[in-house]
Amino acid sequence: MDFAEAFRVIWRRWRIAVPVLVLTVVAVAVVAAAWPTTYQSTAQLSLIANPYMADQPGNGNNPFVAVSGLDALAGILAEDLSSDQAAQQLEELGMTNGFTAAVPTFAAGPFVSLSVSGPSSSVVRDSMPIVIRFAQQRLRQLQESGNTGTPNALIQAIVISPASSPRPLRKPKIELMAGLAIAGLVLLLLLSFGAEGRALRRDGNREMPGGPRAIELVHPNGETKVVLDGQEDKMVLDGQEERNR
Repeated sequence: MDFAEAFRVIWRRWRIAVPVLVLTVVAVAVVAAAWPTTYQSTAQLSLIANPYMADQPGNGNNPFVAVSGLDALAGILAEDLSSDQAAQQLEELGMTNGFTAAVPTFAAGPFVSLSVSGPSSSVVRDSMPIVIRFAQQRLRQLQESGNTGTPNALIQAIVISPASSPRPLRKPKIELMAGLAIAGLVLLLLLSFGAEGRALRRDGNREMPGGPRAIELVHPNGETKVVLDGQEDKMVLDGQEERNR
């Protein structure tokens, strides 16, 4: 079946197709108008070496050079920030929006990417500083739990990519609208072709294509007789009337 035949089927079953099409358009329009827009902002932290590591030969007393061994710690920090305990602590600080922490794919250093999402740009903008301070605090706590040295021996986390301006996330809404449109189209086709198939079966049961038709012969005296189409010439007498059943 080609596209033209499908269109003819839908056209014949317009009493089904039109309501489904209208409902689909209404559903997509409602999502477009009423579905809340989510805003997102991202920032990136980098771990830097402590003064002792920076003072090692070959590092030139530069904490940004002595970071080759900090990738594992960046991964541990990202996992810790993604825990349920961290989410609870952030909620106690007043940060109730969506939050993720991850090591960027193909990261060239000990980087941790932070992302905050919320219902408005102002809320997201206010939440990002809370998240950054919390991440730096968690890094200190991770080291202090097993470190008896001086604070100068701690690895630090600094912001290397400031928080971006909150941007609306349109992809989830677009995906939902496209899903509704596709579901409506599939439903339209299923109902239209289903109705067409039932109609063809009814027609086939009532009259087989190319098969004989039943003919009712009526005699002037009121007597009737049913014969098959093609045999009525043998049964019809002068003065008889015939009509198709």
